[in-house]
Amino acid sequence: MNAASNDIAPAAIKSRRIFYLIFATATLLVLGLIYAWSIFASPIGKTYPHYGPLLPQVFQVSMFAFCVSALFGAQIIKRASARLAIIIAAALLGIGFVLTAFASGLGAWALFLFYGVFAASGCGIAYNAIISLVNPWFPDKIGFCSGVQMMGFGVSSLVFGSIANAMFGVMDWSLVFVIIAVVGVAVMVLLAFVVQPAPANLAATLGLKGAVSAAKLSPTKAQGILSTRVFWVYSLWATAVIACGLTVIGTAKQGAEAMGLDPGLGALLVGLISTMNGLSRIINGVIFDRFGLAPVMTLSAVLAIVTMVGLAFSFISATAAFVYIAAAILVAMPYGSVPVMASAYARQRYNAADFAKNLGIANCNIATAAIVNIVIVSLFGSPVGENAPVVYGILAALSVVSLAATFVFRKIYAADLAQIAEEVGS
Repeated sequence: MNAASNDIAPAAIKSRRIFYLIFATATLLVLGLIYAWSIFASPIGKTYPHYGPLLPQVFQVSMFAFCVSALFGAQIIKRASARLAIIIAAALLGIGFVLTAFASGLGAWALFLFYGVFAASGCGIAYNAIISLVNPWFPDKIGFCSGVQMMGFGVSSLVFGSIANAMFGVMDWSLVFVIIAVVGVAVMVLLAFVVQPAPANLAATLGLKGAVSAAKLSPTKAQGILSTRVFWVYSLWATAVIACGLTVIGTAKQGAEAMGLDPGLGALLVGLISTMNGLSRIINGVIFDRFGLAPVMTLSAVLAIVTMVGLAFSFISATAAFVYIAAAILVAMPYGSVPVMASAYARQRYNAADFAKNLGIANCNIATAAIVNIVIVSLFGSPVGENAPVVYGILAALSVVSLAATFVFRKIYAADLAQIAEEVGS
């Protein structure tokens, strides 16, 4: 894809980047359907009752594939273009949803392969490509830009998930999956040909402070992400917080029904979690722009502890359905902080030229969190069963570890940013 002209007037740049942000957010709104698995799982489970015990694990596999595929997407972006990456992602998404619709009767493996790998990989590649394409248009509002786009990704379960849930009542779920495939492919391909890369001199054109010095070579900023101590401390925090969120998001509807709530209320709960997930991404992005990364991480760790303790209590007390609802909604606040902070952290700490790769690596914490969840469930049982208090108790302990990690992170990160500032002379 050819770079956008370096001679665009500032006024035109401002209007163009707003249009791109809206378009990208709308596209991610469609892609966020990958989070609606607990809604999708209900009609699939009714069609194939013997798949029941495996359905929650399909979501965990999809999150793992989402992360790993983003790394492959980063290589496509680097070697070819974001446009090609988005087109490939569209093909994977379309194939994944269509084959899930028509091949699920062959066995549960089809759900893991076509939804858990193909569709999720399409979402992962597109997610990385879209964020990498649009974020450079907002060098002055990294957190806000990331938050708005990821809001679309987060509220998808409420918007399109609710629509899909209503459609399941009037048509077969397989037909709904085909419709999702058609809409998703069309929107992604259109975006691939409309959105252009940001001009190389955008920051200078907008008259942003530090635009010249930011272009200077910084040995610290050029460090490989995997070779830095701060990344591994960040990953410990992110993995624990995501593990808490994934557990709830993947079983919210089933958990509500285990609390004795009406299935319709369970679907509404999924939507409310999605809403908080989306809003939290803007809120956390704004907090980052104003106060920095460490305060967001600390707040998220504290909320993760509180919500996990609340969820454990809700399964101990038979009359605590309201606690389950409140904690399930609130956990989306810390969960929603992680993707926004991954984007902000990757751009703030490391070279912009490596952003797509570094974002993919940072988002791999979703995969490690999915593995953590699979292990916990395998050893201790379902998060909506009789051992649910144990599962959430373990996640609460992990959240305490994540809180401790934020204090270590704060010290190392501050030193890194000070070193970068000295090297670029800003």
